[in-house]
Amino acid sequence: MRTPAILIASLAAFAALGSTAHAEAEFVMNFATVAPDNTPWAKQLRDVERRIESESGGRIQVKLFLGGSLGSEIECIQDVARGERIQGGGFSTGAMGEALDIPILSMIELPYLFSTNAQADAVLDEVLFEPTKSALEAKGFVLGGWAENGWRNFATNGPASNPEQLSKYKMRAQENPVHLDMYKMLGVQAVAKPTSEVLPALNTGIVDGFDNTALFSLAAGWIEPVSHYTLSRHIYQPAAVVYSKVFLDSLPPELQKVVIGDPLAESARGRLAVRALEDELLDTIRSMGKKVIALTDAERAVLKAKTRAVHKSFLATHRDLIPTYKSVVGKLGD
Repeated sequence: MRTPAILIASLAAFAALGSTAHAEAEFVMNFATVAPDNTPWAKQLRDVERRIESESGGRIQVKLFLGGSLGSEIECIQDVARGERIQGGGFSTGAMGEALDIPILSMIELPYLFSTNAQADAVLDEVLFEPTKSALEAKGFVLGGWAENGWRNFATNGPASNPEQLSKYKMRAQENPVHLDMYKMLGVQAVAKPTSEVLPALNTGIVDGFDNTALFSLAAGWIEPVSHYTLSRHIYQPAAVVYSKVFLDSLPPELQKVVIGDPLAESARGRLAVRALEDELLDTIRSMGKKVIALTDAERAVLKAKTRAVHKSFLATHRDLIPTYKSVVGKLGD
């Protein structure tokens, strides 16, 4: 598989700057993520690692565990809440919403809630940051900023430009009711699986396809067993950089400030790094012999109309979030 040069060029440099032994460190923070190494996510997290170690004067040592080496997203999220084995992490909002029963995080991933990056950024930073921060704190987490997975698209072994075509496939779904409900509304059989089980399921025919971003699909190797990548852009999926409140509360006030840093500035850095790669990633998928399908506005409108009922069912279950949802929709209309 050809991998974009930008994804591999800095590997040696990053390795040389990896965590070193800090005999003088007073605190150790294990930081976990399923994000693969040699990706913009890994670079962002290594930047966070270096910033915390530098600004703490070596008092905090950060140990970064990439690629799900400490377990699935849901397992790691639960561990961060306890603050014992893992003290921080970078996770998708869908996984956090499900693992912690925080519906506002799942609401972000309602299909076709956003149409553009600018809409998503404005809502996340100006409408949802503070309520998300409060909801996470109630579950034992401190929000350190948004990261970005990006726009999820359908990857299948054949055309998938409309619900009729999609209904022919068994699709892997993220372990979140919003994702499962979306497939139900499209008439698609969905199989919920953690990231570690997706590639074997694709290779053995347990599932025929999945939805994820171009970056994750390439980095995880999921794109190899499929033939088509359809630019449905049906879910914008951020991730969140979070820390254990138990761990953070154990730090002196000056070190707490170091760990948290500037969350919105951190969010902006993460977005820029991922978005800069989009065209190159799609070219790489094409170079692998995969068909990259750009939907027409009419085709996307059909998918949007079919999945709109997911919004209604979500709000019927989480009526307390109706005012927040209305604030989001109001911001989208600005």
